[in-house]
Amino acid sequence: MMKRILIVEDDRLMADVYRDRLRSEGFAVHVAADGKAGLEMFDSHKADLILLDLMLPQMSGVEVLKAVRSQFGPRDVPVIVITSAYIGGMVQQAWEAGANQVITKATMTPKLIIQLVQSAMDGLPQTVRSGTVEGWKEAENAVVDTNLRAKFLNGAPATLAALWLSLRALVTEPKNLRHLRELAMRVRSLTAAVAGMSPDRIAPLCAALETLLRDLLAKPRLVTASVLLTIAHALDTLKFLFTHSDSFAWRQPLRGRIMVVDDDQFTRRAVSAALKKVNLKVTCVDNAARALQQARQSRFDAILLDIELPDTDGFNLCSQLRSLPQYQRTPIIFLTAHGNFEQRTESVLHGGDDFVTKPFLFSELALKVLSFVARSPMKPGVAADSAACRASGPAIFSRRDLNALRQALLGSLDHEWVRSALHRN
Repeated sequence: MMKRILIVEDDRLMADVYRDRLRSEGFAVHVAADGKAGLEMFDSHKADLILLDLMLPQMSGVEVLKAVRSQFGPRDVPVIVITSAYIGGMVQQAWEAGANQVITKATMTPKLIIQLVQSAMDGLPQTVRSGTVEGWKEAENAVVDTNLRAKFLNGAPATLAALWLSLRALVTEPKNLRHLRELAMRVRSLTAAVAGMSPDRIAPLCAALETLLRDLLAKPRLVTASVLLTIAHALDTLKFLFTHSDSFAWRQPLRGRIMVVDDDQFTRRAVSAALKKVNLKVTCVDNAARALQQARQSRFDAILLDIELPDTDGFNLCSQLRSLPQYQRTPIIFLTAHGNFEQRTESVLHGGDDFVTKPFLFSELALKVLSFVARSPMKPGVAADSAACRASGPAIFSRRDLNALRQALLGSLDHEWVRSALHRN
């Protein structure tokens, strides 16, 4: 008799990949797209094994797991949890609720799915830690299923278009939590999909965007024009990376060295902590003279400048950095306590690329810097276009769309600054 497997996963692409691979191995497979439907399907089909995502609509994966364990033990119905790496608290809850295995999507391949399922069906205890299954090769060394990547890239235009529409709706009604939840849900689905294929530049950027949206869902009052500008820039960078998906975005790791120039020790520590969370290397200096010395001695992928420095202002330092040949195109982001029009104009006139208003969200700053670093350096010979993002699919947002949204947000930012100034006075 065929063994029955239930997949509870709300990401349709990942669920289809798991289902097709398991069916090719002779298993009977059923798929549920939310926790409640998964539990109902389990009751009706009595699956022999469950592949379970943790972040699900209707009921969480942990709730589903607890309900299953109230009827069947780990040996009776093995449950393999496949989830995103960042939700450490829920991962611990899954182990405590009785999961047989917990493995991250970033290390998961269709081949490893089969190995895990067969091992669980045979009752063999295996330990999964950091993507390694004892007795097997590390999953990161496995060959990524090319069919999965092709299928994912074919749907990239529709995915990006949907993200853009969700962001535009949020910009129109920033206090509407439904728009924020919808955007977060779409980004989470994208993060889960790319994690299984390990694109070196796209996956970290998606994870950082998901982290920021999770912070905003926890504290919706933090949805500001500045934050929405950062999200818009991240989506534009994702579009760029998908356009170069055949080579650049999938084969070059996302690494970066960042210099932070600020005379305030607390700010330096905060910025450094935020950037280290996304695996960027950080060098901190407290004045312009040391910044220029470091710039001549080392090569940085992005520079964060405070506008008010003890020996000069950030605008003047930016101009000096731009005079160095190796820093003519390096992203330079200003750190400022003011986000008004005059300071933005000054930053552009002196060669700045963007600005972050203090106090800042760690997750916003990390996403903003990653969005710049992910675009460079471009290697010669990278194609200017890719089949993933050509016009044959749904229309993706254009540069004109991005500029229009940016101008609307910049106008909102000026109003926010005025309101803040009036409130202080």
